[in-house]
Amino acid sequence: MFLAWWLDPWLQRRKNQSLCDDVQANLYFLYSGGQLIKEKHPKILPFDYAIVRIIFGNIVYCFTRGRDELNVSLSPRHAPNDTHLLPVVIAVMDSKDVTDQREASYLSEVAELLRPRLDALNDAFSERSYPDFQKRFAHEKQTLRTLTRQAEWELNKRLYPFK
Repeated sequence: MFLAWWLDPWLQRRKNQSLCDDVQANLYFLYSGGQLIKEKHPKILPFDYAIVRIIFGNIVYCFTRGRDELNVSLSPRHAPNDTHLLPVVIAVMDSKDVTDQREASYLSEVAELLRPRLDALNDAFSERSYPDFQKRFAHEKQTLRTLTRQAEWELNKRLYPFK
């Protein structure tokens, strides 16, 4: 507890660097052509979570890993707070239902999803094209909300059965 002020940021930097090394190894095409966003004072994340952000073209890629989960989100460079999960973006790009998309569990799977779509993604997230692309997210977000409500209902039904 005494060294937490010093140890926590050091441990977080170490976890972030480990994820950064993995991103560099698996997504070299992003890493070599992009710009790594370095944080002067890293935010201390719970458990074993790590985060890496890379700007590549018109997109800010955010990789988060922890507790055996991998999340990748994308946001336009000009609107970095407007984030979208990778499976939703792929569903919109490919004009498929979000329920048909699978979560990527490994960075190598993320690379397979991104590499053939880099140019199309860069164009879709440009300031010129993004407003139209953003409108296409509305249906997928509604589908996700519905699926979330169904999952919550099923969970509550199991936890609190009717008597």
